[in-house]
Amino acid sequence: MSVLAACTLGFSIVLVLLAFMAIIMAILTRIFPAPAAEPAAATVRVDTAVESAIAQAVHSAFPGARVSRVREILR
Repeated sequence: MSVLAACTLGFSIVLVLLAFMAIIMAILTRIFPAPAAEPAAATVRVDTAVESAIAQAVHSAFPGARVSRVREILR
């Protein structure tokens, strides 16, 4: 088998496997859709105790630093 034929065969097998996995992923995402969207980060309020703990941690790690805003990043 020549090098060109081996490369072509390998490339073809990879393309077939990727297409197969794409089909499986499409089926799985239709069976198990993504969860509903959570509330926007602007509507989530961070507890004052959490804000204080974050401010103290920042101040101990970076003396003189000031926490101006704390917001939750939803994943």
